[in-house]
Amino acid sequence: MRSVLLLLALAVPLCAQSNADLRAAFDKLAADNAALARVTDMRAGLYAVSLGNREKPAVLVLGSLRGDEASPATGCLELARALLADAETRKLLESTEVIIVPVPNPRGRDRLSGKPALAMPGAAMPHDDDRDGVSDEDGPADINGDGVITQMRVRRAGGKYVVGEKDPRLLVPVKPGQVGEYDLYWEGVDDDGDGRINEDPPGTITLSNDWSIRFSDSQPGAARFAMQQPETRALAEFALGNPRIYAAFQVGAVGGAVSFAKGPPARGANPYKRDGELAAALTKAFGDGKSAVMPEADGAGNVVDWLYECGGVLAASVYLASIPAAKKPDDKDEDEEHDSPEMGTESSPRGERGSATDAGSADLAWLAYSPESFREWKPFKHAQLGDVEIGGWAIASRRDAKAAELAEGASRLTELVRKTLNSAPRSAVSKLEVQDRGGGVYRVRATLHNAGALDYRSAFATENRIGLPLFVSLGDAKGIELFSGERRQRFENIAGGATATCEWVVRTSDPKLNLDILIEARRSGSVRHSQAIEKCEKLSEEE
Repeated sequence: MRSVLLLLALAVPLCAQSNADLRAAFDKLAADNAALARVTDMRAGLYAVSLGNREKPAVLVLGSLRGDEASPATGCLELARALLADAETRKLLESTEVIIVPVPNPRGRDRLSGKPALAMPGAAMPHDDDRDGVSDEDGPADINGDGVITQMRVRRAGGKYVVGEKDPRLLVPVKPGQVGEYDLYWEGVDDDGDGRINEDPPGTITLSNDWSIRFSDSQPGAARFAMQQPETRALAEFALGNPRIYAAFQVGAVGGAVSFAKGPPARGANPYKRDGELAAALTKAFGDGKSAVMPEADGAGNVVDWLYECGGVLAASVYLASIPAAKKPDDKDEDEEHDSPEMGTESSPRGERGSATDAGSADLAWLAYSPESFREWKPFKHAQLGDVEIGGWAIASRRDAKAAELAEGASRLTELVRKTLNSAPRSAVSKLEVQDRGGGVYRVRATLHNAGALDYRSAFATENRIGLPLFVSLGDAKGIELFSGERRQRFENIAGGATATCEWVVRTSDPKLNLDILIEARRSGSVRHSQAIEKCEKLSEEE
């Protein structure tokens, strides 16, 4: 289903930068740190910023897929700067990599310019919502000429709203049996003369719901088929083409705690419990992120679920800012201040975006956090509706973090990424032992060690055979004959901090020759270990 959820932003936040400015900043950062950083163009106007060793385990960081959120891309820039400015992290990047895609929805975010600015949550997709043969001809507009598209409230007996008791500037939905006083619209007129206002705004495809995991074309913002948008396909090809990615974070503007993908519901014992334990350990690095206002849920077909269930990586959504609850004069909670109507509706609720996490009101919380986003109501003579009042919320004002919260959120994001880099899976041969069985025959045991805190593969990837396992091979060295055992052995997974062993029996007349062991590990990088037989630790008969 094509979306009518276009959102118009009337003033670019102070923390926002244009796509061109962001790209220039990343290019300069790469030029100033040529040994560790580079910028690579992708398809569909996307680009990736690589920091670190491009052959080692990698963490993927995505800016917001919502084009109406400006601060996540800026947060990604601050993340890159912070990682490269820290000497300890630069050392860490010699054995790991951070891959940042700061603007995964350039078409949507490009519209953050003009007067009034136009910000699209997804990618443009014209749609004839009112089925009159013309697409996108009747959307919100700045009819009073103040440079801001806000709300219109119309006094109407039997309307859907009444004045809120907690703050008279806000409207609340009527309760059963209560007589309504107002109807509520976004600012605009009946452009196509069909008697309705804002019923056919520019449509969008919401990229955060465009992915194939449990995709549904019936949800708002969904296309008819999954993964048809060029940005989605470009990201998918990039992620699947980088099997070294073991963790991924999608950065949002305003929300709560870190939210990791959990996978499909388990029947009986949960085979993915281990992933939950690892996710919980990483979450501690970011903090609890308690917020009175939660973001709009991505729903089915979201990128975090796709990364976990198709890529097999631990994936989560993180947010740069949390909105505190508004202080209440008493404990009464009789009224719920409304969430402003969505594009193309009179008074439908906004959905989960902007909704309160408890019995308090999201509007009250936003009003306390960002009072400048709310305009006082002023009378206006409307061409179709007559006497109305224009004011209330700017149509996309409740989307982005403020500059102070952006800086704090970027700092917490940096700590989370550092923690994840320090926890990267690291394959090594920790011990090579031999037992002399006489006659030039030796029993050989190699102990493999995952020195990282995270598993080589997630439980979901292991259970569903996503990606390649580890392979351990004994080299075919001249003068050393494989007498018994498989030369190339496989391990589906090695847990963080755990070990595994493999054995061979070889025959040689010269114990000074080296045993060559190769670990082939696409996620953690291949490792070679070479050691002379006579210098290996002794393996006892009991072992």
